[in-house]
Amino acid sequence: MYLSKSNFDFTGKRVLLRIDADVDLKKKGKGWVVDEDYRLSCALPSIRFLQEKKVEQIVLLGHLGRPGGKIVKDLSLRPVANWFEKRLGKKEKLVLLENLRFSSGEKNKDIDFVKKLAVPGEVFVNDAFGSSHRDHASITGLPQALPSFLGLRIEGEVKTLSWLKAHSPRPLVFVLGGSKKGKVDYLDFLSSWADQLLVGGKLPKLVQNLKLKAKSQKKKLVFGKLNKAGKDIDKRTIKKFKKAIAGAKTIVWAGPMGVYEEKENRAGTQEIAKAIAESRAFKIAGGGDTHRVLSQLRLWSCFNFVSTGGGAMLQFLKDETLPGIKAIK
Repeated sequence: MYLSKSNFDFTGKRVLLRIDADVDLKKKGKGWVVDEDYRLSCALPSIRFLQEKKVEQIVLLGHLGRPGGKIVKDLSLRPVANWFEKRLGKKEKLVLLENLRFSSGEKNKDIDFVKKLAVPGEVFVNDAFGSSHRDHASITGLPQALPSFLGLRIEGEVKTLSWLKAHSPRPLVFVLGGSKKGKVDYLDFLSSWADQLLVGGKLPKLVQNLKLKAKSQKKKLVFGKLNKAGKDIDKRTIKKFKKAIAGAKTIVWAGPMGVYEEKENRAGTQEIAKAIAESRAFKIAGGGDTHRVLSQLRLWSCFNFVSTGGGAMLQFLKDETLPGIKAIK
């Protein structure tokens, strides 16, 4: 059940709130500070909702990076705690536990780790949409241990993405980029759902023996080509992608077109991002790399909705649910 639809009495309760804390950090002096904070901002409505319900305490749970079950100083959530303190003030009612992935029990969904996490709470709220495609201790384990609810951010994600799946204006163009091999698994679904699927970044190189359910899907797939350096899409691909984007009424974008972190390999991502932003279509973007591009180019306001998840967004569109949502429903 969603927080907004619940009649549960939260007064005086200790609430464990799972958030998307996997954000970019940057070096400042001898320490680290939060650089790109979109995911943290998305947690604020649920925090304020619970504060208004006069809970005794909110214990924030989250992870950062991939420390591999070991304590990695540079992946501490201390900068995230400082971010919340600046925006919400120093309140005894709000605490943040250290990076959950410092323990292998998080990813392994170890039952003893779940029990330890549950100790300081009486209620669990999952508001980490971007992590809800994971079968981890803090996502699918805690709902087995405590009365549980879905947060306001997840509610908004589900509402928007469900509408997108069923009622989005056509033609729908999906722009898929990046370098994560897992995205290849969604090509079959995306090419059956979208009117055109534009595939850039390193993904075309990762596709081997792709078997589509219908021959008609092949006509929808447009694979980009990399330039000579192999770090960005070439000019011909940019032109082809922009033409498809210009004719769309709905555009979904997940992932950059090249190694955008390097100035000399940023052109493809910039061109495609700006083409999407300037379109009059209904526009949705999602994923950590996409967030960084939106920040670099200052294009946040050009999009109708930005999902906190990349992989989670893809999986929700395919399955119309996620393990973290299912665990609570």
